[in-house]
Amino acid sequence: MNVPLIVAAVFIAQAHAATLNVVNKCNKPVFLFTQSSQGTIANNVNLATGATKNMGISANWIGAINVGTGCNSNGQTCTTGGPTWDGRTPFSRAELNFGAIPGSVTYDISLIYGYNVGMEINGKGCTDFACTLPGSCPIPGPGGSCFSGCCATAQACKNNGALPPGGGGCPQNQFAGPHSPFFYNNCPNAYAFPDNDGANGGKPANFVVATCKSTDMTVTLCSGKTTHLQKYVLINSFQSD
Repeated sequence: MNVPLIVAAVFIAQAHAATLNVVNKCNKPVFLFTQSSQGTIANNVNLATGATKNMGISANWIGAINVGTGCNSNGQTCTTGGPTWDGRTPFSRAELNFGAIPGSVTYDISLIYGYNVGMEINGKGCTDFACTLPGSCPIPGPGGSCFSGCCATAQACKNNGALPPGGGGCPQNQFAGPHSPFFYNNCPNAYAFPDNDGANGGKPANFVVATCKSTDMTVTLCSGKTTHLQKYVLINSFQSD
């Protein structure tokens, strides 16, 4: 038995361990639905007001947390968000990738499918992204939510979702939609439409995604904060392309 090699392996595993906590500062309970393209995470989580949940992610987890409100105990019916994630009912979304670069995480806040709670993502030494929208939403949704800026009307979202499979939401399901300016002007560090990061010539090309050399992250709901960082403002982290 080669003890030094075992110790080294344990050290590497610990160095790449990842944690993700969700803090609910909202004045109501929320229901956390998670989607994974790699790795594991807790799912269908009821989170009471003032509670914190360690989501138990694997070190290589890649996915998203979608927030529901006014949900029943199993999350099958919700006032906002819900088990069908297409923007028919608005929801805020946190996206994180711990798998692409070991020991780092790439992250963003997405409002492409609408907004139902304020959201902040941060970690030790990482750029802080936060969004709290004002109450002047162009297409108000239930429970104080806001339908996606990709939809011209609430009915369009309800019928086809924010990004219909055949297009017709945001142009080519890529570029700014009819009400996207409300989102990217008020929350410039959150995705308002898919190419809001400048991909494929999308404009504005806002600072909406970052990569940080940390694997200990926190998503805070209803933090009351909004960040207004420009692309060149990189605080102990580097922008993800």
